[in-house]
Amino acid sequence: MNFAIHRFDSVASTNDVALQMADAPEGTVIIAGEQTAGKGRRGRKWSSPPGEGLYLSIVLHPSLPYNKLWQMAFVVSLAACEAIREVSGLDARIKQPNDILINARKVCGILIETRGHGDAGTRGFVVIGIGINVNNQSFPPDLNATSLALELGRTFSMPDMENALLRCLDARYEQFLTDGFQPILELWKALDCTVGRQTTDHMFEGTGLEVAENGDLQIQSGRDASVAE
Repeated sequence: MNFAIHRFDSVASTNDVALQMADAPEGTVIIAGEQTAGKGRRGRKWSSPPGEGLYLSIVLHPSLPYNKLWQMAFVVSLAACEAIREVSGLDARIKQPNDILINARKVCGILIETRGHGDAGTRGFVVIGIGINVNNQSFPPDLNATSLALELGRTFSMPDMENALLRCLDARYEQFLTDGFQPILELWKALDCTVGRQTTDHMFEGTGLEVAENGDLQIQSGRDASVAE
C-alpha cells in the first residue's frame, strides 16, 4: 500500500479530518500531534495530550459488503498489538473487540467509522482511528490506562512507533485481502486476553469462552450487567 501522510500540529479528531476527505485514496493517513476532541467507541473521549501519544487515522477501501466490515476490527487490532509488542517488547494483548492492554490497562484504542456503505451491499470507505499511549506520563484518575513510557520508565521514539504501526497494518491488511479472514482470526486469538476471563458484552456479564468465526464473543453468563465494555 502507498501511504500518503498528512501531518497536523493539532486537530479536533483525526477521524473527523479523514471522514471529510471523501475522495481520499486508499492509504491516506492523518497524523496529529494533538487532538482537542479525540473520541473512542460509544462516544467516549480519548485523552490526546500534545506530543505524548500517536494519534492516527487511515482511509481504506476494502472490497467488503457492509455486513462484513466488522472483520476490519480484527485486522487492525492484530496489527496494532503486533506493532506495540515489536517496539516495546511488552506483552501487549487484545481485549475484544478494539482495545490493546498491557498489564490489564489500556494502552491503545481503535475507532472504525464508515461512509458510503449501503444495506444493499454498496461499498464506500472505512476510516480507522488508532490512538496509542506512547510517552504519556499520567492519566485522569478515572481512566484505567497506561503508556509504554510508564510501563518501562523511558521514552520512546514516536517515528519508530508510527513506522511499526503502518508496516504491521499494511502487512495484515494485505494478508486479509489475499487470504481472507480466517488466518487473521487465528493470529488474533493468539493475542486475545478476553477468553477465559470475566468480561461484559452488551447486557450480560460472565466468562469469555471463545471468539466465534463471525467475530462474536461467546460468554458463559453470570449475572446481568447494566454496563458493557
